[in-house]
Amino acid sequence: MNDRDVNFAFPLSRRTLIAGTASAAALAALGRYSATFAQDATPAATPAAACAEPFDASRLSTVKMVTDGSPITVAIVPKGVHPFFEDTRKGAEEEAAKLGVNFQWVAPQTFDAALQVKMIEDLVSKQVNAIVISPNDPASVVSVINDGLSKGVLMMTFDSDSPDSNRVMYIGTDNKTAGKIQGDTMREALGGSGKVGIITGGLGALNLNERIDGFKETIGSGIEIVEVVATDDDLQKGLGVSEALLRAHPDLNGIACVSATGGPTLAQVIQGPEFKDRKITIVAFDDLEEVLRAIEDGIILATMVQRPVQMGVLSIREANDMLTKGVTPECALLDTGVTVVTKENLKTYTK
Repeated sequence: MNDRDVNFAFPLSRRTLIAGTASAAALAALGRYSATFAQDATPAATPAAACAEPFDASRLSTVKMVTDGSPITVAIVPKGVHPFFEDTRKGAEEEAAKLGVNFQWVAPQTFDAALQVKMIEDLVSKQVNAIVISPNDPASVVSVINDGLSKGVLMMTFDSDSPDSNRVMYIGTDNKTAGKIQGDTMREALGGSGKVGIITGGLGALNLNERIDGFKETIGSGIEIVEVVATDDDLQKGLGVSEALLRAHPDLNGIACVSATGGPTLAQVIQGPEFKDRKITIVAFDDLEEVLRAIEDGIILATMVQRPVQMGVLSIREANDMLTKGVTPECALLDTGVTVVTKENLKTYTK
């Protein structure tokens, strides 16, 4: 099975507004968020004055530059096979074709940190020019990233970072900020009080934990987070943990899904006969088709839409600029941003 074989086609039927229904004031506030955080389709690099991590040019000292006009090879290694990463692949493919870059998409079949490391090791041994990784576990890739750099390979991260490694650049969402926006959205929708559960992907994923940290910072003292459960970004497990969370906490007012898997699986479960009368505000992450349909049907209130296409585009572009043009970026953290998507901007947002 490859990344195109994954099917999220859960049955989402149109019905009366339930879980995602909020007050007029909350929806007005969400409209403000949508306008505030919307970005152009192609975001610029973070300005140097606001740069959270200045670019460390010394990390390029061992990288083999390609100055003779030969095409470079850039490999992108996502966490695993998942529709979210399909957008990254498409963006990278298009940019690589435009720039004449040889592009390789190397996706583990499962979200397995050890398997991912083996695939990266193989790419390093083949001496591709650059490897861009979304780590399943930030600690697991430190050694292989540092080893790749020592052998002349440009090593970067996207989507999820490995900050303790010597990776040259991270391209993707500022995940703590995204979590704060999600927390603000939930707080406004609940009027500042209630009980909330969190559905995450992998418990060891740095990007997801940063979102949870940001969410906790802005959710407010009047809202209690009762439990955090993990799907391991597996669809069947996602259905099970969604059911278990709803059964364990019959008084939940809201659920925040901080990875792409939680929204579709929760939307399906909450429409089942056991839970169809539950009134729960759901704030999801990413824009899989099932999530967008659930927003249209009033099942999910809002979702935090990242820019996976731009992650792919910028991964290829930045690698090509550094390796073939000697460009030294100003910042080592390239934030691609998020947009809060609700019914109001469901047909107009970009990524």
